[in-house]
Amino acid sequence: MLKIKDQWNFIASQQRLLGPRNPYQQNNNPQKAAMVAITKSGTIRVLYQVQDNRWQDFKSESENIASPSELLTHATMCPEKIAEAKSSEKEQESPLLLATYNSEKELRVYRLSLDFEHQSIGLQHLKVLNHCTPLGENLDGASAQYDSVQSPSQLSLLEFLPPGPRSANIEPTHPTLLASFSYVADHFQHSPAHAVQATVLCKWELQIATPKLHTSFNSLSSKKISPSPVTELPLEFGLSLTSYLKSEILMKRSNDILLPRALLSIQQLSFKPVLAMMYCDGLVEYRETTNMNVIPRDGKDQISSIAQVGLYFPESRFCLHTALSPNTCAAVSLDEQHLASLSPMQFQDEHTSDQIDEARLEVILEAFVMQSTVASQNTLNNEDIVAALQDFSNQYLHRQAQAKHPRTLFNPDTFKSNFLSELYRMTGVRVDYSIDPQLQQLLPSHQGLTLQRCLSIQAALTYAGGNHRPSLSATLAWTILNIRSVVMMFMGTISRKPIAESELGKPETVHVLIGLVSWSMTLISYIVDELFVLGDFLEDHNDGGGIISLDLLNARILETNSPALLLLLVSSSRNFLKLKCNPLKAFMGTCKSQQSQTPLGLAYQELGAVFQKSLVSVSQLERLLSQLENSIKSAYQASGISETERSNVEKNMLVKAEIPDILFEPVKDLLTKTAASLKEEVDVAELYFANVASLGLTNDNTSKRWRKKHPLDAMRKIELKGVQTRRCTRCGAVMEDLLPTRMERIMLMGLDTNGGMGRVCDALIFWWVWACGDEGSRG
Repeated sequence: MLKIKDQWNFIASQQRLLGPRNPYQQNNNPQKAAMVAITKSGTIRVLYQVQDNRWQDFKSESENIASPSELLTHATMCPEKIAEAKSSEKEQESPLLLATYNSEKELRVYRLSLDFEHQSIGLQHLKVLNHCTPLGENLDGASAQYDSVQSPSQLSLLEFLPPGPRSANIEPTHPTLLASFSYVADHFQHSPAHAVQATVLCKWELQIATPKLHTSFNSLSSKKISPSPVTELPLEFGLSLTSYLKSEILMKRSNDILLPRALLSIQQLSFKPVLAMMYCDGLVEYRETTNMNVIPRDGKDQISSIAQVGLYFPESRFCLHTALSPNTCAAVSLDEQHLASLSPMQFQDEHTSDQIDEARLEVILEAFVMQSTVASQNTLNNEDIVAALQDFSNQYLHRQAQAKHPRTLFNPDTFKSNFLSELYRMTGVRVDYSIDPQLQQLLPSHQGLTLQRCLSIQAALTYAGGNHRPSLSATLAWTILNIRSVVMMFMGTISRKPIAESELGKPETVHVLIGLVSWSMTLISYIVDELFVLGDFLEDHNDGGGIISLDLLNARILETNSPALLLLLVSSSRNFLKLKCNPLKAFMGTCKSQQSQTPLGLAYQELGAVFQKSLVSVSQLERLLSQLENSIKSAYQASGISETERSNVEKNMLVKAEIPDILFEPVKDLLTKTAASLKEEVDVAELYFANVASLGLTNDNTSKRWRKKHPLDAMRKIELKGVQTRRCTRCGAVMEDLLPTRMERIMLMGLDTNGGMGRVCDALIFWWVWACGDEGSRG
């Protein structure tokens, strides 16, 4: 991540690692798994899922890579190649590299190819290193503190690192093999925490050496044909060579590295050749893969690791195992009593807090943005990033704010707002759908899913539990996520087939729709009522000459924490509301035509009752959205701002939850003329006293009591009564713990592109199975 002309830019390669793939995964089944296992005796076994999710396997019968006297102690694998930008599907198949270490201290390297069609395993021996140990078997002379170490070295970790991609200023790396040899004192078993410990880390790079023909062969000619020079064959690892030039695999060994503690595990980070190394004392250290140097805390104009900005894991008590979270922002350790403990990243700088200026905070902010962007690109769970960001913001920044620093980045709210703004920019997600909607990008697409991930982080940053009111920005993002979820489920039921042949011809599908339609119509009533209330407020607080203050309006919206007006102004949420109208009208039309006493007819009559009870119709919302959209387009075009400037206006409105100056005229027309016209068509009093607690947008005591008594299923929008539930660990939403029945598939058919919404919440966080009948929260 580089800073160029006062703006940070994230540069990342999108090259993918290649290897054998489950053949069923190629037929639009991305969830089909496969794995390769190696036994101590050297048998290679392949397990994979077939079309009906059953597991099949095959194994090597005659090519075992160990013997009874030479059992394997360690094995590791990695893909041999990375994908080229224009490689075809067939070219993207690639073997694996396999390294084994046996009881005779032999290190062997193989090329492993899998043939799923013939259920066979191909094994090519590449290299063997006999008596593979550290270059110095003992540590005499290395350091006086290791004089008491008497035990010989033992291999504790073998790790194959895949080749690294080429980027703007980084050369591609070769496959790298790391071997960790541990030394411990004799009294380790009795007092492991105080025993003398050390690790020697050995490193090899696998390279291909291609022999060259002597230059004298260039002078040879045949039949007086002009000779041409022999070109050097490419040296990329894994490429096929001509039959008359045989390549040789070289294992280039680097100098061994002595580490003053026992190394437990190694994890390669996904955005640069950086390794996270976990030790037995709880320390997590970051090193560069190429030269194994420790990454210093010197991030200024370039960031390659979050460790560069002063975020670290504190040394804790002695541990047996340590694992990092997907984005390396949290660590879980297992101690001697086999008790697990979670350690979030903490901030510690070499300077005193008084010397940390806003420029330093900017670097920390961009490091969090970098981590979040990588997580989004790799579809990783970002829960650990949000936790670390909240911890840093709430503890360190809150403490600095109390020290009366300026209200810049030292203010927690400003820090989070700038983080979100940079996140939307860095991920390249589109937030401006005001002029050219391209609504397909809002649904199951890369842009749509990236927007969903950004909204999820925005909704989570200020959430502190159901008893605390989130910020307006978080409430806005959370509501948009819910609207998108409902739209996706509506789209999953819509079909061009006749009713009898589609999902809408099944009673169970209609029953699923009842809760979703009721929630949608309640949201429409809530939005319209809030417009009436805001219009009355502005009428009561003008200056007598009809002039309305934008600052007063923004302050009122912030005070009430109501996202209603912003849901109409933000182009993404406005278009989600538009997308919901057509399915609602289709359902309403079907209700009128299904009046029989069959199970299907009765289900549609129950659905039709929801529309009849609605205080605002779908057509009235459509008319309001159309008028507002035309007014917003005119305001943007009259201002003469560029597309980039308009996109920034939309982004700031979404992130900061504030009405911009450029849209003040459309807002005044909406709250005065449009609202006044709509008031004549609806029952304003009944709308004002309507119960909208099910939306989770009102925080009065009556609404809180109602939600506590009537917990709502976050997916189907129906009341949960005495059933086992799943709870989202981020937003607190709950849903029924449904069995994988056909009814659940109907409910979630429009959401499969989210990674399986039966498994994750609207916030893209995995559900956690909760106790039977437990109460809901925000759902």
